This record gives sequence, structure tokens and C-alpha cells, in this order.
Amino acid sequence: MTEERYPGERRGLTLFLEDLAPVVASELGDSCLLHHAIRAALRSGSLRRLRHARRLFNHLPRGVRQRLSEALLRKTPPLPSREALLADYASRPPAPVIAFEASERQETEPVPRAELQHELASAADLRVTIRPGTLPAAAAERLRAIADLIERDRRLLSPRFWRQRQLVELADNDQEADCR
Repeated sequence: MTEERYPGERRGLTLFLEDLAPVVASELGDSCLLHHAIRAALRSGSLRRLRHARRLFNHLPRGVRQRLSEALLRKTPPLPSREALLADYASRPPAPVIAFEASERQETEPVPRAELQHELASAADLRVTIRPGTLPAAAAERLRAIADLIERDRRLLSPRFWRQRQLVELADNDQEADCR
């Protein structure tokens, strides 16, 4: 069968085997049959070979499969140092950005909050950041809520709108200061 059994099967198997290959090499050695099958599957990209490599993994004794799974979960890439991140950010120019923040749990904040911030930004006009481990359905739902918010009020992306809003806030702060 050369067709995917479900949408994204090839991509899912490829990602799984890419993560599994170094773990198999370190735990079982790079001369084992599973490692060879994974390399061949990744090299060809053939759905048949990807499935074969996964089947070989599934047919391993339970203890070996468990050991590989634990090693796979343990092998998280190291976080970059704070200094490296700060050096990267320091090379970026400051820029105004409109930040939309939404929690994974809808109860805490049903509508995404939009605000103008100044950040050391990359050159991209649009940047989405989502914490790993966020449920895909929750992330998609919050992104749809943000898109709906922009569709309802297109001024949110206007620099003029944010300038006027800042002027109103400054005027309000000045009036509060005079009353004291």
C-alpha cells in the first residue's frame, strides 16, 4: 500500500524515526538491523520502508522497546545558555510589535488580549510562539480566536490606532496626576 492510511502518516513516521535513529545507535549500536532499516527508510522516504522500520521497532522485546522509549524521552536538546540568547537578542533592532496573548485554558481569558509592545524583533512580519506540550486543538482554537479578533477589528494592526491609544492613555494619566 503506497497511500497514507491517515493524513500525515508519512510525516509522523519520518519525525518519529528521525528522533529514534540516534537513540537506537547509542543504545543498540549502529550495526543493528533496526538502525539500518531506519537509515534506509529516512534516506528513501518510501512509505513502505518507513512502516517496515516502525514495525521492526514494534516487534522488539517489550523491555528493549521500553528502554528505547525512555531514552527517547530523556534525550531532550539542551537549552541554550541565557548569555547566548541575550547575545542573539542584542543583535536585533528594537521594533514595535502587536502582541496577542492567550492561555491554553479558555476559562482564564476567553478573548485573546492585544497590546502594543516594543521588542528586540526578528525581521519577520508575523511570528507565532507556542510552548511545547500545548495541546494542538487548544493552540489551533486560540489562533482562530486571534484571527477572529483581527477580522472583527482590523484597526488592531494599524500603527495609527496604537499611537492614538497611547495618547489617550497619557492624557488619562495626566488627569489622574492633577487630581491628587
